[in-house]
Amino acid sequence: MGMLPLLRIHFFELVSFLIFFLSVSLSGESSQVLEKIKKTKTLTVSVNEFYDPFYIENPNPNFPGLDVELAQEYAKFLDVDLKIIPLRTFDQHARMLEKGDTQIAMAGLSSSINRFRDVYFTDPYLISTPAALVNRTALPEPEGQIVTVQLFRNLNDLTNITGISYSVLANSSNHFFLREAFPKAQIFSYFTNEAALNELKKNNVNAFVADSFYIQALLQKDSSLRANYLPILGVVQEDHISMATAKRDVEFLYNLNFFIKELKRTGKIQVLINKYFKSNQWVKKE
Repeated sequence: MGMLPLLRIHFFELVSFLIFFLSVSLSGESSQVLEKIKKTKTLTVSVNEFYDPFYIENPNPNFPGLDVELAQEYAKFLDVDLKIIPLRTFDQHARMLEKGDTQIAMAGLSSSINRFRDVYFTDPYLISTPAALVNRTALPEPEGQIVTVQLFRNLNDLTNITGISYSVLANSSNHFFLREAFPKAQIFSYFTNEAALNELKKNNVNAFVADSFYIQALLQKDSSLRANYLPILGVVQEDHISMATAKRDVEFLYNLNFFIKELKRTGKIQVLINKYFKSNQWVKKE
């Protein structure tokens, strides 16, 4: 009974969005956000300060981060200058958009119904999934490591393994997934991914769960992790990584969606995925 009103609210939010989108499209109303960008000749984009390689502070030459390169491409598309603002939390991104201090949040953000209450989301430019690094000693190896890799392709393959405990970023989509998929498991949540990862390294948990791009980035930064931990990267659910805009300009959202579609069509997105997640050239040497 308690879920029905909530579902109705979500349904009416989505219907309202579609009606608004159609009304703006049919009316031919111009985008106030685009007009502001062209008038000031500056596109202002917020990024995630602590999520390399989407944004990299003091980067190696030609490796500013995947989201920064997307922002550069869009600024070039609009023929304007680009201003990048690193932020830390989704709430900060949403407030800056609402105030008009930024026009887009490109921050490795996963879209959700809850977040849709504060911002509009574009079509996804990346598809992620809950993934993990699992201590190899916690996994059975009946016929050696090769068989272990074949047995554990995604997180659901851990369902029948007893005694595994998990660390995860608190209140993230990965946290919600774990609580639903492993209701009887020990799940420990932390304020940062770094803190959750450290619990794995200190052997306080058997598995660290984060999105698949975060895990791939860790492996690029430290390939020695594979010696002790098995990466489990197979898809268990789609997490859509999208750009966010303020909830007032659907015409601007349409413009961004066309831009994303073109990046996919021309293969630019795949080039960036290969650049940052199939190579470690972006990793800064200490």
